[in-house]
Amino acid sequence: MVKRTTDKTAGVELGREVEHLITEATRQVEDELRLEDEGWVNLTGLTTEIIPDSDRQNNLKLSRLYYLKDPLGRQAIRLWTDYTFGTGMTWSTEDEGAKKALESFWDSKDNQSVLSSRGQRKSSDKLLVDGEIFFAIFLGPKGQSTIRRIDPLEITEIITDSEDIENVLFYKRSWADRQGRAHVTIYRSTRNIKNEAGQDSSGATVTKTDDALVYHMTYNTIGMRGNPLLLPALDWIKQYRRFLASRIAIMLALARFAWKTKVKGGSAAVEAIKAKTHEQEINAGSHLIENLGVETTAIKTETGAAQAYQDGRMIKLQIAAAVGIPEQYFGDISIGNLATAKTVELPMMKMFQSYQSIWGDAYQDIDEVILEHNGIAPDKWYVDRDFPAIAPEDIAQAAMALLQILQVMPELAYSNDVKQMALMTLGINDPAEALDAMSQEAKSNPEVALAKALRNFKELLAKGNGVSYSDIKTYTTIVNEAKGAK
Repeated sequence: MVKRTTDKTAGVELGREVEHLITEATRQVEDELRLEDEGWVNLTGLTTEIIPDSDRQNNLKLSRLYYLKDPLGRQAIRLWTDYTFGTGMTWSTEDEGAKKALESFWDSKDNQSVLSSRGQRKSSDKLLVDGEIFFAIFLGPKGQSTIRRIDPLEITEIITDSEDIENVLFYKRSWADRQGRAHVTIYRSTRNIKNEAGQDSSGATVTKTDDALVYHMTYNTIGMRGNPLLLPALDWIKQYRRFLASRIAIMLALARFAWKTKVKGGSAAVEAIKAKTHEQEINAGSHLIENLGVETTAIKTETGAAQAYQDGRMIKLQIAAAVGIPEQYFGDISIGNLATAKTVELPMMKMFQSYQSIWGDAYQDIDEVILEHNGIAPDKWYVDRDFPAIAPEDIAQAAMALLQILQVMPELAYSNDVKQMALMTLGINDPAEALDAMSQEAKSNPEVALAKALRNFKELLAKGNGVSYSDIKTYTTIVNEAKGAK
């Protein structure tokens, strides 16, 4: 009876001890989480921004640092931009007036830092790294408009309609010039060209603005301000860098001693052996001659590399998930194969296609500001944009598919969109320019116009739907003009 009571008491004490150990082990993790929660606002009563402005700026600076110094952060941004823009976005429009207005804007030497292929890639990098980008559009005389970027850290306030938070009226910028003089400037939004009245956070009415119009583009956000693509990965990148640094420290420590020598005798014998081998350069392939009083063996340095690889991989997977790119794209191609590549490529393609659409909408919005400023009617504002193919296509397979489609729908052969897609598949650097050159050649060469007219006429006859008088008149006019030119 006494023994049974003693066992029960011992069991209770053991349970308390285990509970105490678990509590101590988890206390540090709970403390870290508690510290991480500091600085975040309570979700109850939340308006638009989840992250306070000061934390957002710190995240932006940290994202810039990791983009420049960390291999994984750099690779993530590079892959997003490479897959989305490649050699650059191209555009075309049918209306000659709209085309002339946009060409003067896109081809201007002053705008190449933003609108050229190099400028497009830089804008994409800035959007992904900073989470937002501000374009300042200066509407000069017709054909002389310029565009620049504004550092997001300089935009201190977004002024909206008091009754419609989605209607942005002004952007407040606090900045310093190259002489160090402070400035506070207010710009109109591209949606506030008529300069509607608005009030800033202090309640003051905005009456004077700078000449520039600002177009704000955000990413990775549900609020007014954007967040970096790397934001969900920042903590994991930091821990992965610490993990690798610790592994390197272990390797360096183990590498200090490679051999162990036992010597029979006192300190004099030890010093004699040490004088012969310590810090002496030994040629590769040399013989080690010993007597029975000396024994030299290699030190076994078990580093636990296999387990460390798995530990590091778990951290890297969090980074890969945060940026939406599978782990085989981050330096370890051995874990990828054709089957997994086909499986993971579709989500990546959807992700980058949506990113292309975001940029397509942004460029359309900017172009509409330019077209409106140049007096182009709204029904002429459509611009066809083409981004490079995200995944390379088999040219032979694409050509066969195009031929099969044209057999069913031969009228597509005269579509500029189809022609431009075919040129991009062939890898033409500037398909819009090549298409324009083909159009000019067709206009200047009467034989091309004649052949096209006769082919269309033949197709109408083959369909058996009958040929109208207007069709005959049109083709007769084209033939006569071609003969006259010839």
